[in-house]
Amino acid sequence: MENSQGKLYNLVNLEEISGGSDEFIIEMTKLFIDQAKNTISGLNAAFDQKNFTEIKNLAHQIKPSIDNIKIDILSPIIREIEHLAERQDQPEKLSPLIMETNTVLETVISQLQTELKERAK
Repeated sequence: MENSQGKLYNLVNLEEISGGSDEFIIEMTKLFIDQAKNTISGLNAAFDQKNFTEIKNLAHQIKPSIDNIKIDILSPIIREIEHLAERQDQPEKLSPLIMETNTVLETVISQLQTELKERAK
């Protein structure tokens, strides 16, 4: 069982705006998991196709969610991806950033799924 220090996210914002509603937190968490999975596959496909507009759009779309559940390690990275994709002048810098984003998102998805199971008890 991981303690809160091991988690790459923090649901304090969701808890504040939920007014204590576990259903709300669970629903928002599920939405984030879906969005994160779509972002991972979307970023990979867009990078393979050198589709910088799509990379920028995907980074821009998930940015508020990353901030909302406080994935602090990812906040600067997703902004850098968005910035680099917009400028399109350093594609070699995008690959490691996208790989790191995917790794972090996969970890957060796994941690959130564990948390959902615990909340469902």
